[in-house]
Amino acid sequence: MSASIARLVTKRDRITQADAEELRRLVADFPGLSDRLRGELIAEIDRRTASKNGWSFVMLSPEQNAAVVGWIVEHSKRPQHAARLWAECFTVLRMDTGEIMRSRDELAERIGTTPQNVSEIMSELEGMGAIIRRRQRVAGMRGPGMVRYFMNPRVATHLTGSARDKAQEEAPPLLVLMQGGKDA
Repeated sequence: MSASIARLVTKRDRITQADAEELRRLVADFPGLSDRLRGELIAEIDRRTASKNGWSFVMLSPEQNAAVVGWIVEHSKRPQHAARLWAECFTVLRMDTGEIMRSRDELAERIGTTPQNVSEIMSELEGMGAIIRRRQRVAGMRGPGMVRYFMNPRVATHLTGSARDKAQEEAPPLLVLMQGGKDA
């Protein structure tokens, strides 16, 4: 009698792609949810159903990523933290929007720095075009609103086809460093 090894499939693993799509649709259409909560729920559904091995798919421009990493190494005030933050951003992308789904406090904790340093590094990344920053007004909150960070779709995206083309067309280009009148 030969033995065989079977993979343990937990209840959490049993969610099918069809179930996930239905759940995403229900969350998207559920009335009264804040955009932030709706986004976090959809991102969690995407993470849990990415694949059996927990992999998610991000189309990454090797040239654009190399340009970002090169800029970080040469110009960031905190190159090690900036490189770690850049890598961490890919682990928390919302599949359908490219939003980075962690607060600056959560990102700071993940990379071992302060929230202020995360804000400064994100400003550096925004300044060179790798990250897009948007402010969203929050009811009852004074000021310009909460900051939301998005991956520049020219660098990395989950989108495909015409949706990707449109997002990339609307996204700002990466900063091109000039040395002596020539591209660096």
